[in-house]
Amino acid sequence: MDSLERLAAAFEALPQCTALAVSGSQTSLIHDGLSDWDIYIYTAPGGIAPDDRDRILSSLSSWYKVRSSFFEEGDEAVIDGTCFDMMYRWEDFIHGEIDRVWHRHQPSLGYSTCFLYNLATSSFIFDKKGISKEIDELKRDYPDALASAIIDHNWTMSRGGSEGDWFHQLSAAVKRGDIVSRNHRLAATMASYFDMLFAYNHVLHPGEKKLVGYAHALCHELPVAFDSDIEAVYSSAYDGDLIGAVTRAFDHLGALVKRT
Repeated sequence: MDSLERLAAAFEALPQCTALAVSGSQTSLIHDGLSDWDIYIYTAPGGIAPDDRDRILSSLSSWYKVRSSFFEEGDEAVIDGTCFDMMYRWEDFIHGEIDRVWHRHQPSLGYSTCFLYNLATSSFIFDKKGISKEIDELKRDYPDALASAIIDHNWTMSRGGSEGDWFHQLSAAVKRGDIVSRNHRLAATMASYFDMLFAYNHVLHPGEKKLVGYAHALCHELPVAFDSDIEAVYSSAYDGDLIGAVTRAFDHLGALVKRT
């Protein structure tokens, strides 16, 4: 039995643990030697007590850390030389996110469907309550209304013409010579860019890593000069005509998604 199977068997024995899935870096379409195993453990309300998690990991690992919870409740462990990043999720949260985004078409500023992509690309090791059947819905046709909502929401915040949109904030940071704000506003601006690009192509957003590669792999249409636009934006991130580069990238994206 390999390390993943032993880890899954230990959690499956807990009555409050309803499913365990593998997703993220190692199972992604584009992975490399720096990728680890992302393990998602689904539980009934209340979760799994840290003492139970400590007991399981101490029996399997020579190095582990319980409650390594910077983004989601989680643990880390190295088992047989393999790094496992474990995250714990309540079942109700899954139901709520699918309903909020997939059914009610509520967008975000950047990364609108990232959580759904994570669910849709999960491979379940065990599933006591049929969570995977609900997730299978995400493999059906992407809702047109969701794509429109994401594009409208992010375009308005990017180039809506208000003093508070991303372009105005980024321009102000450049004029002030504020490199910290310049970096932060550029990240937010380009997060909206890719959110709109994936929505236009009716594909779930794969996250924050390797987005140029994913855009080529997943999208059936890309903006004119996509690669050179992205290269120009990030090569001028700290020095150069950043506003000109971002403007060109968004002009080309706007032509594709029919926003001007």
